[in-house]
Amino acid sequence: MKFISVFFFFFFLTLLTRAQVKIGDNPGSINSNSMLEIESGSKGFLGPRVAINDITNASPLSAPVPEGMLVYSDGGAVADGFYYWDGSQWVKLITGADKPQIYSKTTSSTLTKSETFVVASNDITVTLPAVTATDDGIKITIKNIGSHMDLVVVKGNSGALIDGLDSCNMNRFISRTYVAYNGNWIVQGREPHLEDILDVSPDDSWQSLNEVFEYLEEHMSVPTIVRLSGSDYEVSNTITIDLPYPVTIQGASYGSAAIIPAASLSGKPMFRCVSETYFKMLDFVGNPALAGYGTNVGEDAIRFVGPDTYNEIKDCVFDGFYNTILDSTNAELWIFECDFYDATNNGLLIHGNVPGVKIRISETDFMNCTRGINLDKGSAAAFHAGSIVFECVNATDTALVYHPAGFTFSTIIIKNTAWNHLGYYIEGFDFSRTDGRDADAEIANNLGIEDKTPHAKINVVNNGTTTPITNASTWYKCVWTNTSSISCKWKVENNKATYLPTNKRDAYVIITGNLTSSSSNRVVTIGLVKNGNPSVLFGETNLRITTAAQPFQFSTVIYLEDISKADYFELYCSVNSSGLNVTFQDVQWYMNTQ
Repeated sequence: MKFISVFFFFFFLTLLTRAQVKIGDNPGSINSNSMLEIESGSKGFLGPRVAINDITNASPLSAPVPEGMLVYSDGGAVADGFYYWDGSQWVKLITGADKPQIYSKTTSSTLTKSETFVVASNDITVTLPAVTATDDGIKITIKNIGSHMDLVVVKGNSGALIDGLDSCNMNRFISRTYVAYNGNWIVQGREPHLEDILDVSPDDSWQSLNEVFEYLEEHMSVPTIVRLSGSDYEVSNTITIDLPYPVTIQGASYGSAAIIPAASLSGKPMFRCVSETYFKMLDFVGNPALAGYGTNVGEDAIRFVGPDTYNEIKDCVFDGFYNTILDSTNAELWIFECDFYDATNNGLLIHGNVPGVKIRISETDFMNCTRGINLDKGSAAAFHAGSIVFECVNATDTALVYHPAGFTFSTIIIKNTAWNHLGYYIEGFDFSRTDGRDADAEIANNLGIEDKTPHAKINVVNNGTTTPITNASTWYKCVWTNTSSISCKWKVENNKATYLPTNKRDAYVIITGNLTSSSSNRVVTIGLVKNGNPSVLFGETNLRITTAAQPFQFSTVIYLEDISKADYFELYCSVNSSGLNVTFQDVQWYMNTQ
C-alpha cells in the first residue's frame, strides 16, 4: 500500500511539471497557447521589484542575466518602471505615462529631468537640468516657436557643456534634442554650429530682409553671414546697415536670389551701408522688377556712406538703377566679377568729401550705362581698375570719366580694359599739362587708346639761332626754338625736357639732326646733360666739321636709368676751339619710357 502511494505521487508530479498552469479564476479553462495564465477580475500581477541604479549594469541581479529577464525598478537612480534585460543593458518598457508632456517656456528657467519636451519663445535662457553619469541617455527636446526676433539660449547646468560649448542658440523654427552623457550634454545627430550664418527663405527662421536685419541689430555681435536662397527679396524701405561687426549678404548660389524694390521704395536706394558690408552672388533688379524705378534721383542699389570702412561686391549682377553704386565717403570698396546694366546716371559714382577713398575693380562689365565709372569728387584717392569691358549704346555715353576740378588722387591705374568704340572711352585726363596734374595716372594696355606712358617728341626745323662757343672744350647748352613738340607726362620747353611722374622709370632717347659751324676743321661734341650738370653726361658723340657753314648730320641713342620726378635733360655741345658759333638747324628728339 505504501508502494502504491509513492507511485501515484511521482506520476502526478511528472504530469504537473509538463502541463500548462493557470492561476486564479476558472482554473479549468486555460488558453492552449499559454504555459502560464493568470486570470482575476479583482487582483493584479506583482512581479519582482528591484532598484536599478545603472542601466548598463545587471545589478542588483547576479550576472549573467539571460535576455528577456523582466523586473520592476522601484527607488533606483533610473525612472521607476518595468525594465527588461536585452543582453547588455536594462531597457524601459514604454507605457502611456511615458508619452512626452509638452512644457511651454516664455521666461528664463531651469528644466527638470521630467520636462523632456519644451516649446520656447521670447528672448530667454533655458538651462538644462544638472546630470551625472548615471543620467546618461536622458533626452530633452527644445523647439523655438517664437517670432523672427526671438532668441532662445540653451545652457548646461553648473558648468555642464553642450557639445563642448557653454551654450547654443536657437532661432525660430529650430528644434534640437539634448542627450545627457557623462555629466554633460550632446546634441542628438550631427549638427554643425553655424550660429553666425543666418538663412533667409520662406522656410527658414527669417523670411525677409527686414526680419533678418531686425534680428542682427538685436542679437548678433560677431561677423555674420546672411544667406538668401530660392526667392525674390523685396525691399520696401531703405535698409541701413550700421553694425559693430562686418556682415555678408550673399546668395546660396549664383542666380538663386534676387533683391527687388517694392513700390514704396520709389525715390530711395535699396541699401545704405554705414558699417563694413559684403555683397556676394546676388542679383539686384531695379527697373525690370518695378517699372520706372531707377530713372529718378536716389533710386540706387547700394550707397556706401560710412567713413574708414572696408567693403566688397563680388559675383553680383545689377540691372536698372540711377546710380548703381555710390561711394560718398572714403570707404574702401572692392568690386570683383560683377555686371552693371542700364544705369540711368552712373554705374559707379565716386562722390565724397572725406579724403582717402580706395576703389579696386576687376573682371567687371558695364553695359548700356550713361557713364560706366564716374570719378566725380574726392581727394587723395586710390583708384585701380583692370580687366573691365565697357559697352556703350548711345553716342553720348562715356565709359569712364574723371573730373579733375573735384577729384584728386594719389594713384590711378587703369589697365587691360576694352571698349566698343561708341560714345567716349576714358575722359578727363590731360597728360600734356606742364604742372603734372595727371602724371601719376597709369593708363596702359587699354583697347582703343594709346598707352599713356611718359613720352615726348621735340621737332626743330630751320633754326637760325646760334650757340656761342666762348671757350674751347667747355660745355654750352644748345640754343634753339622748338618748331613743334608732343609731350605726355614730360614738360617740354625748347631744349629742355622735365620728367613729371612720381614713379621712377628708364627711358630710351634718340636725338638726330644737323648742325653747322662758323669755322672749318673743328670737332663738335654733343651730349645729353642731366639737371644742368655737364659732369652727368649721356650719349657723348663727336662730329668732325670740315667745312664752315655746311650742315653735318649727327645722331645719338641713349638709355637712361631711374629717372625721378623733376629730373630734366638738355642737349649740350663743346668744341675743341674757341670763338665760334654752332647752329643746330634741325633736331628730332624722341623720348620713351618703360
